[in-house]
Amino acid sequence: MRILIWIGALLPILYAAIRFSADLHPAWLSDIFLFIEGYIRVVLTKTPNDPLKFLSDLCGNSALWLLALTLLLSPLRSYLKINLLPYRRLLGLFAFFHAFIHAMLFIAIDQQFSVTGVIHEVTTKPFIAFGMGAFLILLIMALTSSRKLFSKFKGWHKLIYIAVVLIAVHYLMSHKTVTLTHIAVVGTLFSLLALRLLKR
Repeated sequence: MRILIWIGALLPILYAAIRFSADLHPAWLSDIFLFIEGYIRVVLTKTPNDPLKFLSDLCGNSALWLLALTLLLSPLRSYLKINLLPYRRLLGLFAFFHAFIHAMLFIAIDQQFSVTGVIHEVTTKPFIAFGMGAFLILLIMALTSSRKLFSKFKGWHKLIYIAVVLIAVHYLMSHKTVTLTHIAVVGTLFSLLALRLLKR
């Protein structure tokens, strides 16, 4: 199972690397990529005319869906008696990994590590503020996810509920037009939270 998680979690990065290495693959493979991208809009929300924007969207969406899988594990155990909780930390760390790349593309590439630039963007663009808030929560959770630290900071991990709300708002506000697909994605996140809360 861990091998499958590793492969699945790293697949988006591998996909992006192959997708934009035009000199390393034939034209027919590019055509296959373009065909695939027309049918998996839930993950690839925009056609990759801009490699940087595409990678940012890909990592952001990958973080969202990996977080959704992490949230799914508790309901699976509670309602279906399927215990996959030993893999929750690994999924959570991969969710943070993609969120980290998503954030670093903004901080390092878009803002070129300009503190004043980042602060300006956060204070003037609400969707960036929501995203940054969620990222900071995921950072805290990642740093305290080891067995020793988790026992001390277990209460802090309840911030995941706030993080999910922030992520949902960030996700919706990052699109100029909100479609039924976007609403379904947010509905999935909130449904998973509801399932966790109802069983407590």
